[in-house]
Amino acid sequence: MPIRTTGFFLILLLGAALAGCGAKYIQSLLPAELEKHSIQEVGLIPFIVEPQSTGEIRSGRVEDDGAQMITDQFYQKLIERHVTVIRWGNQAPLPSDGGAAPLSDLERAEQIGKILKTSTVLFGSVTTFTEREGDAYGIRKPASVGFTVQLIHPEDGHLLWKASYNETQKSLMEDISAFHLFFRRGGRWLTAAELSDDGVEQLMAASPWAQAKTR
Repeated sequence: MPIRTTGFFLILLLGAALAGCGAKYIQSLLPAELEKHSIQEVGLIPFIVEPQSTGEIRSGRVEDDGAQMITDQFYQKLIERHVTVIRWGNQAPLPSDGGAAPLSDLERAEQIGKILKTSTVLFGSVTTFTEREGDAYGIRKPASVGFTVQLIHPEDGHLLWKASYNETQKSLMEDISAFHLFFRRGGRWLTAAELSDDGVEQLMAASPWAQAKTR
């Protein structure tokens, strides 16, 4: 009887581990319009810190370099997939800036895409980028990262891809389904930059460039 119980426990453990092999911390939407547009040229807009609504309490803080870090990570992943990337660096004032109403994120992306003359524009916002407290093998508080990314066609505003990643790293004692991630990451606690880089890679695996070969 003990042997059977142990075997049953191992089956449960394996099942939980396999369940954790999927991208459990990401969401990705690929609309049908994607097939109509070229995605090999991208205008990349620096990610912003998601503004808080009045009275909203943010679940985690965003470190000063968090948004820039994630922007740079997307740039690198796109380059690895042989995508031509033109980065926006405030080269020119937007035509609508200073108007009666502020631009929405989508409107700003459309304007920038037309200025850069790129077939697509990638932009996003960061909700959480919190550094771990401790080191790789002993922490007081784990790193936490959350962000959303969108890819649009600037000429008509069509959404080509939207995805999000949100993870606060957990131990196996807290979440056995994290078995796969735990061992893929070397069984250690990641920094916020390492966690976001892994999150960007997971999103790229569910992106329009998922089948692209890396160098």
